[in-house]
Amino acid sequence: MTYIEIIKKLKSLKEQGYISSLRRGSTGIGYTLETKLGLNETNISVPDIGGRVELKATRRNSSSLITLFTFNRAVWQLPQKEIIENYGYIDENGRKSLYNTVWSKTQNSQGLSIQVDRDNHRLNLIHGRNDVLASWDIYVLVSKLISKLGKVLFVIADSRFDKNNIEEFHFNDACLLIEPTAQSFIKALEDSIVCIDIRMHLKETSNVRNHGTGLRIKECDLPVLFEVKEDGQLR
Repeated sequence: MTYIEIIKKLKSLKEQGYISSLRRGSTGIGYTLETKLGLNETNISVPDIGGRVELKATRRNSSSLITLFTFNRAVWQLPQKEIIENYGYIDENGRKSLYNTVWSKTQNSQGLSIQVDRDNHRLNLIHGRNDVLASWDIYVLVSKLISKLGKVLFVIADSRFDKNNIEEFHFNDACLLIEPTAQSFIKALEDSIVCIDIRMHLKETSNVRNHGTGLRIKECDLPVLFEVKEDGQLR
């Protein structure tokens, strides 16, 4: 399906007004949109503008976090098991865990924060003031961002709940986001617009279960990462 065909379908969907979510919870909006568009995957072929485009859906003014990508290969400065044991907590399942959202400038409840080292092009996960637990090459992260989200069709919906407490969406706006930039990404990290999510725990065998460290952003803030923003795609 081409980009022009997707836009035609989105305009038709807009004319339908509010439609019921096909799945409960935060993922309902994306699932409903893809199903209504007849998509089996979120990558759309766009030969008219080149390359491929990622489809992202958001509730208008939503502050929910979405994952840009995950990356934790060869970044840990200490064994992950040691990090969980030293800085984790006992979760509701009785496991030693470390599931934390971490931002720059302020420490979270586990004493963790992220630090942008522009001089050395590093993003560091730190405990306290100086203890570096993990370190990423910023430009490797930028490369991941560009490869994953080089072009994004960002679809926006108004949301409400019907009398049966079923969420409904009116998909009525969209913009095309092109060319995420290194400087925008770095500044977003510094300004606590982009965060990291640590998602790991110790299994009964004491082995580490790591679900991948995610780079995340509020849905409504996604456009700040991009150089080109083409609004009004559904007008």
